[in-house]
Amino acid sequence: MKAAFINKYGGPDVIEYGELPDPKVNSNDVLVRVKAASVNELDGVVRIGGYKQFVKKFPHILGIDFSGVVEKVGSNVKNISEGERVMGYPIIHDNSCEFCKSGMEHLCLSLAIVGREIDGSYAQLISVPSGNVIQTNLGYVQAAASQLSLLTAWHALTKRVQLKQGMKVFIWGGSGGVGTFAIQIAKLLGAEVITAAGEDWKVSKLKELGTDFVINYKEQDVVGEVMKYTGGKGCDLVFDSIAPGGTLSTSVRMVKKGGTMIVLGTGVKESDLISINLRIFYVNYITMHGTLAGSKKDLLEATRLIRDGKIKPVVDSVMKLEEVREAHRKLDEGKKFGKIILDTS
Repeated sequence: MKAAFINKYGGPDVIEYGELPDPKVNSNDVLVRVKAASVNELDGVVRIGGYKQFVKKFPHILGIDFSGVVEKVGSNVKNISEGERVMGYPIIHDNSCEFCKSGMEHLCLSLAIVGREIDGSYAQLISVPSGNVIQTNLGYVQAAASQLSLLTAWHALTKRVQLKQGMKVFIWGGSGGVGTFAIQIAKLLGAEVITAAGEDWKVSKLKELGTDFVINYKEQDVVGEVMKYTGGKGCDLVFDSIAPGGTLSTSVRMVKKGGTMIVLGTGVKESDLISINLRIFYVNYITMHGTLAGSKKDLLEATRLIRDGKIKPVVDSVMKLEEVREAHRKLDEGKKFGKIILDTS
């Protein structure tokens, strides 16, 4: 099969494109002929070696999200049939720990991730445990764009916190995969959404997406603008998916008294550790939630909204699998808006 893979860590140029053996299908696995795969920030982190403790061997195929058609099922698989159209669920889980039994597979004590611990979706074929595919009637591009990013945003805004009508929410990284979904979900739930971007073309697109107030962080003081917009009170919720980028200390200053922060990322290196002043937390009675992906039930709930036309995946571009290096350059340089999709057909 054709695949995009790495044999060493580094920038986009370390990604190779070529032939690799077809994956094996164990008794509990499903073999999927991949039609589309999306490019995630986590793919870039794996590529640079941020998760080298989890990558078991080279060559390693990148890619978390995928959609396609089931080509073969293992002898123990009963709930999935050959020929079915499926999308991926990215969290590999054991179905036996206390979290899995309570429907929180994303907190599994044996947690692994497609494209990190096992070979991923940048390939014509992928073999995954049967619990990591879901039947879908979404188009291949739609389905590939609506997995880890959608799951993360939906779980964060509906399970870790409960947004209510009229709340003011600041969303960092609004032009990314998670951010574009988070904006739409927040608006659907009746919130007032504020975000920031560093380029005018992204500001325009964020307004088109429905954002109520967009700040150009290269030209304006984000905290000052937020305070003016909220009448000096601050936001009910700050949604911070880029905390390792130095936004956390800014986020704390934008939360209103008694407000909430939700943090989706902490980086992978010791240099990503951030110092914050805890005094502001107890003086202003701020609550902080950490969050990680979501359950399979969450993904089913969220994709139902796409099927019903209430939200939509924002697709920056569709590129051929052999153009994967260019896709990762766009990812690294922040030149995308929404999801980049790789056509693997």
